[in-house]
Amino acid sequence: MKKLLALVAIFAMVLSLVACGGNTSTSNAGTDTSNNSNNQQDDQGTESFKVGFVCPEATNEGWQVTAAAIEDTAKDLDIEISKLYLDPSDYEGSFALAVDTFIQQKVDAIIYGGADESYAASVHKAQDEGIKCVEIDNPTNAGNLWHIAVDSYAAAAVAGEWMAEELESGVVLVINGDMARTNAQQRHDGFVDTIKKSRNDIEIHEIYANWDSTTALSGVEDAITRYGDKIVGAFSAWDGGALSAVSALEVAGLTENVVVCGFDGTPTSMTYVREGKLQAVVGQPLYELGKVGMQTVHTVLTGGTAEEETLLDCSIVMADNVEEFIKSAGLEKFVN
Repeated sequence: MKKLLALVAIFAMVLSLVACGGNTSTSNAGTDTSNNSNNQQDDQGTESFKVGFVCPEATNEGWQVTAAAIEDTAKDLDIEISKLYLDPSDYEGSFALAVDTFIQQKVDAIIYGGADESYAASVHKAQDEGIKCVEIDNPTNAGNLWHIAVDSYAAAAVAGEWMAEELESGVVLVINGDMARTNAQQRHDGFVDTIKKSRNDIEIHEIYANWDSTTALSGVEDAITRYGDKIVGAFSAWDGGALSAVSALEVAGLTENVVVCGFDGTPTSMTYVREGKLQAVVGQPLYELGKVGMQTVHTVLTGGTAEEETLLDCSIVMADNVEEFIKSAGLEKFVN
């Protein structure tokens, strides 16, 4: 019954943005980029492509920005795109249902985000049908696909270096995502490894929040009860956790003495940095991730050469460079 309801829900959320007539190249250079038999031709005889997009979350700000980039770029490239959202209560199961739906729709490629290795079987199923697969953010390690991401370990290490210079001795809260996921592990390890190398007077307090802002808020409140004004910093593996930390610290009257750093670069976090409520954010190029992802889809469908892995750069965003980052990251239309 749960799978039936999930299937009904996932069909209900299909959004189609239709455009025709993508340009086609016959080059076969690079990783397997031969076009599959699902391609159709428009009235002018040029090939058109249909792409399925699996978006991890409908309400996550970061994915809203990346999804907008995917859809904008698809429109620019005259690619028809269908979008499905995953069920947060059953990511793996709803991903499998989404792949089955796109196989039935005879798409030429699938672009998806927020995956992990448990998705590999579904990815292989799509590949067996000749469907190209491009993933954003977390890897499935399924092979024979294209991966667009940031180096989460290196980016978190930069945050660790910055915070190590900013902090006095005391307790630093580390607010973690889903530690079963590669990106959560890398963000944790990059930050903690770096802090421990340079500051032996810092005590790390772990909060396991599973990407849930309410859980993060509760965890920070518990830490405040335990440590009080001994807390000197907080690093969150995603912006929602950082905003929760700010809320808890404000209630406790500790904001002036605690440095808080998030990780993502969402529109709301940019507003918090502007207002001085959030001291820093590891800014991912959220829009660029989606843009490069869809450009990669187009490249492989038209027989071009694409790198199997593309890692984009992150930067530390603070009050003195937040406006520059908003412009360079393509966030102007998302930030009020």
